[in-house]
Amino acid sequence: MSTTQLIAHRGYSAKYPENTLASLEAALTAGAHFVEFDVQMMADDEFILMHDANLQRSSGINKSVFSLTSQTVRNFQADFYSLFSSKFSGIKITQLDHAVSLFKQFPDAIPVVEIKEESIQEYGVEHVMKKLLADLNSIKDRCYIISFNYDAIEYTINNSDFKTGFVLHKYDTEHFNKVRELQPDLLICNYRKLPQLDDNGRLEEAALWPGNWQWVLYEIDETELALTYAKNGAAFIETNNIEHLLHNSYFQTPH
Repeated sequence: MSTTQLIAHRGYSAKYPENTLASLEAALTAGAHFVEFDVQMMADDEFILMHDANLQRSSGINKSVFSLTSQTVRNFQADFYSLFSSKFSGIKITQLDHAVSLFKQFPDAIPVVEIKEESIQEYGVEHVMKKLLADLNSIKDRCYIISFNYDAIEYTINNSDFKTGFVLHKYDTEHFNKVRELQPDLLICNYRKLPQLDDNGRLEEAALWPGNWQWVLYEIDETELALTYAKNGAAFIETNNIEHLLHNSYFQTPH
């Protein structure tokens, strides 16, 4: 049986507006055990679920997330009109406390929370991370904090009991050295950044750097590709199309 598990990327983002309560709930209802979502900090130090630092893609408005507050964010949709037309008209930007409440309704689910680099750059590591860890404290026993930002993960390791994941900008020696210093629980990479597979569908020896971490490979939506990387040692496959991959018996294992 497979030991590889699936992570829903930004919820069920293939069929629902990413990083919204609707997308998270759809992933959880479909059977996702691990659900990843992105967070950005607003001007009043509260968090919303958002990948970008601008509302253009989610809401069709050229507006910085750093100009929003808990009061003003309620005025904006996250319907991703360019992707879904008016199908999800009325869906609002999701605030972090609402996501936390949702996960409390699914006590076996594992939230994987990515703090975006733009927020770290805007407000500083300690300011952002201290507030984020406090806001997630009620689910810390089952929550992963992940980021591309080394300092954010280092802060989390040094100041909390949260599990962590480091996301690779590049698959190179510099990042390998950073990983060995950091020692995160998860090591996360877009599969396209890895060395190419050989004719037999195998990665070169030790392409997945050995260590105490578990590998997560993301942006994988096709079953055959997911199976290939699972068999190459990925502990987790992160997908936009969670329900599609869950239909394959290889990934239907007890948690």
